Amino acid sequence: MREFKQYLLSLLILTGLISGFVFLRFADGYPFPVGLQFDPHIRQKYEEMLAEERPQILVFGDSVVETNVDTNLMASKLGKSVSAISEPGAGSALLYLVLKNNVATAESRPDLLILLFRDTVLTSPGFRVHGSFFEVMDEYAGTEDDFALQLAIRDQMSPLEKLAEAYFPPYWGRWDLRALLVSRVINLPVRALFDCTQECSEAAMGDVFGNQNFEPDQLNEAINSAENFLYTDENLDFEGQIDRSFLPEIVRICQENNIKLILVRTKILRFSIENPEPSALTNYVNDLSAYAQSHGVILIDFARDDRLKPTVFKDMHHLNQEGKTIFSEMLIEAIGSVPPP
Repeated sequence: MREFKQYLLSLLILTGLISGFVFLRFADGYPFPVGLQFDPHIRQKYEEMLAEERPQILVFGDSVVETNVDTNLMASKLGKSVSAISEPGAGSALLYLVLKNNVATAESRPDLLILLFRDTVLTSPGFRVHGSFFEVMDEYAGTEDDFALQLAIRDQMSPLEKLAEAYFPPYWGRWDLRALLVSRVINLPVRALFDCTQECSEAAMGDVFGNQNFEPDQLNEAINSAENFLYTDENLDFEGQIDRSFLPEIVRICQENNIKLILVRTKILRFSIENPEPSALTNYVNDLSAYAQSHGVILIDFARDDRLKPTVFKDMHHLNQEGKTIFSEMLIEAIGSVPPP
C-alpha cells in the first residue's frame, strides 16, 4: 500500500510538472481549444504552378498520381495540356484544402479534374489527419478553414477526448511534447555527434528508415495495417458517411468553378481472387456510383481491371514504370470518351 501511495504521489507530481511546462511553453489560454488549429498562412504552391502551366486537364491525388500517371503520354495522346498534383499521404481533408485554397483560386483553372482515390478515402474524413499529415494540411489551410478541422478532427473525437483536450494539459499538449522529445532524443545526438543540421538529420533518417529500404512483404503488411481504418463498418457505410465527409464540398467547388470532375478508383493489392473485397465495399462503391451519377460526376473504376497485374506493382498501391504506362493508357482510353466540359 505504501508503494502505491508513493507511485500515486510521484504520478501527481509528474503530471503537475508536465502541466506547468505545457502552460509555459505551448499554451495561450485556458481552457484549451479543442483539436488542432491552423495558422493563418496558406501556401500557394499549386496556384502558382497552375498559373505557369495553364493545364486543360489536372490529375489530382496522393503519391499514386506520381507513380501511376504519365502526364506527357496523356498530353500527346489527348492533344491537351496535362498537369499533376501529387501529395504523398494525402487523405480527403488535404485534397479538399488544396482544391479549395489553390486550384479553385488559381488564375487558370483546369477544364477537367481527374481525382484518383482508393476505396473509401473520399468519405473517410479522419484518415491521415494527425502528426506529419496535419502539418501538410496546415500548409494549405488558413484560420478560416474551421470546417476542415470540424470534419477531420473534432467530429472524430469522443466527448471524453474533447473534455481532456480542453482541460487536461498533458493530453492537449501531447503532439508538441512528442515533437520536442523526438527532436531531443533522436535528432539532437545525431546533430551533435556528426555536425549535422536538423534538415540533414531528418534527411538521413528518411534515407535509412524510408519505405525504399523496407522488405516488400513487410512494407505491404505495414500499409495494410495502417489502412484498416478505411474498412471499418463505419467507413464502409456510404450513406452514413457522405454528409460527414469532404466529398460534397469537393463536388460543389468543382461545379461552382466550371471544372468537370472525374473520380478514378485505383487498383490496389489488398484484395485478390483468394481474398476478395468484402460485400460491404462492393455495396459502398455501388452507392458512390449512384451518388456520382446524381451529381453529374463521372466515376471510373479500375479496381478489378485485369490489365494491372500484380507484377506491375512496386507495393500495395504504386506501379512500376511498366504499370505506369499501362495505367496511363487505360486513363487515356477512359476519358477519351468523356464529353467535353
